[in-house]
Amino acid sequence: MSSIPISATHSSQRILLVEDDAGAAELIRRTLERSGYSVEIAGGVEAGVKALCGEGAGDYLALLLDYHLPDREPWTVADAAQARVPEIPVVFVTAVSDESVVIEALRRGFADYVKKTDGFWNELPLVLERVARLDRLKGRLDETSELMSTIVEHSSDLVAVYSGEGKLVYVSPVCRTLLGRESEELVGRSWMEIVVPEDREHLLTMFASLEENAHQASTLRCCHKDGSIAWVEARAAQLKAHPNAQPMIVLTLHDVTVQREHEQQMEASLKEKEVLLGEIHHRVKNNLQEVQSLLRMSSRLLPPGEARTVTEATIQRVHAMALVHERLYRTKDVASLSLCDYLRDLFKGVVASNSAPPGQIQLRLDTEEIPLSLDLAIPFGLLANELIANCFKHGFPDNRKGTVEISIHRVDGILRLAVSDDGAGLPEHFDAATCPSMGLKLAISLAHQLGGSLKFSNCNGCRVETNLKRL
Repeated sequence: MSSIPISATHSSQRILLVEDDAGAAELIRRTLERSGYSVEIAGGVEAGVKALCGEGAGDYLALLLDYHLPDREPWTVADAAQARVPEIPVVFVTAVSDESVVIEALRRGFADYVKKTDGFWNELPLVLERVARLDRLKGRLDETSELMSTIVEHSSDLVAVYSGEGKLVYVSPVCRTLLGRESEELVGRSWMEIVVPEDREHLLTMFASLEENAHQASTLRCCHKDGSIAWVEARAAQLKAHPNAQPMIVLTLHDVTVQREHEQQMEASLKEKEVLLGEIHHRVKNNLQEVQSLLRMSSRLLPPGEARTVTEATIQRVHAMALVHERLYRTKDVASLSLCDYLRDLFKGVVASNSAPPGQIQLRLDTEEIPLSLDLAIPFGLLANELIANCFKHGFPDNRKGTVEISIHRVDGILRLAVSDDGAGLPEHFDAATCPSMGLKLAISLAHQLGGSLKFSNCNGCRVETNLKRL
């Protein structure tokens, strides 16, 4: 076999050859030097050990070690090499056909071996090149492993590794901070001991789900040695060294106790504010009801006529506002109003205000469930109240029966409100702009406040439609 040229970098890389046969040593030296290596020859065990103990021993690229040496067993040189320069690769050169010798060499961590055959020295450049390549890879792996170990050891997250039997085989040192325990206290114990008893079922569920999804996450509670509770974000991953290996589980615990306590404080504060806001709505509703009562008392003292009619209309408008606060007080969400329920209550209020017989006028709702904030609910309620009241006042004279329909839908992102009745309809030549009715003027103003304008039409009765762009 002919030698293969090696890059010029080998000229600065030294080989230590321990060989007592001067002729074989010379052939090996010449072969390797032609491939760019620098070769130093030691004629026996003592000479090899001396070379390894001298200055520059760490610069050897590899140790070529003959098996048959006259002064001592070759393992002495190998042991000296590993003790002096642990990273030096040892290549075993032997003429012995006994496989036990080769097995012993590999057991001791030798990088490779070459049998002495005719022209075996020509194989050495390839062997050394392969050994050097593997040594470089091992060096990079060692660096990576050391880096990863350093990262894990200094990470603020706890890293725990579980065996397939559910025992802890590794726990990072941060457990001292997170759990108040040393790593050695937990290694070999059950994985369940990390979390509080109430959350162990969650941990079991995470691990059981790893067969379907190799990564799982959950929020768990861990018990500190002093009895305090630490909240953690737990992430589990399943690992296998090779397809036939027993799976292991890596669990990473990130301490979120401070964030969790902050969230709980925020939730408590929010709940307190919701209670206070609900109480405010309750008190405002009670105050508005007091105003209604005062207005009713005043109305009873007025003779039939325009003043009494205006006062009664005002009572109904105050009722519309009080309903908003009552609804917000009764609902869990004190920030927005349920539209359907509010309109039903508003309709009942108009029926009562007009002293209409039960069942004379029916309500038909065709509405989406659109929440309304307080600042928009009041003007919307007043607008709906005016339009419903107008249906009662002008559409059903003389106790005429009929139906009021309210339709609310979003069309192209804009809320469309339509209030219609099957009553008497609009008078001939009706013009909303010139109508002197205070209620109608108020309705037009409220619609404008909500980003719309009122459109009146006769359609088997009166129909009022508007697009409210602010809702």
